[in-house]
Amino acid sequence: MNKTVLVMALIRAFFGLLGLLGAFLMLRYNDVSSAVRINGVIGSIGPFVFLSVSLMGVSALASSVPLSRTILILVGIGLIMLGTK
Repeated sequence: MNKTVLVMALIRAFFGLLGLLGAFLMLRYNDVSSAVRINGVIGSIGPFVFLSVSLMGVSALASSVPLSRTILILVGIGLIMLGTK
């Protein structure tokens, strides 16, 4: 198994568990203002998870993908971040 893929999957799985924990906390507190705060914290972490997993994958591909394609991938990641602001 590729170590980079394993780390990428583990980061995503951990973030998924964090999302589930947030959902359970929302149900536990049963309060809209608490749910909004919990959602805000989880939502603010999401872009960092996306960026870290994407950059990890791009760095692993950099040696086997031409520079022009690597740049296109990075521009694509940037456009996704810009479009979701």
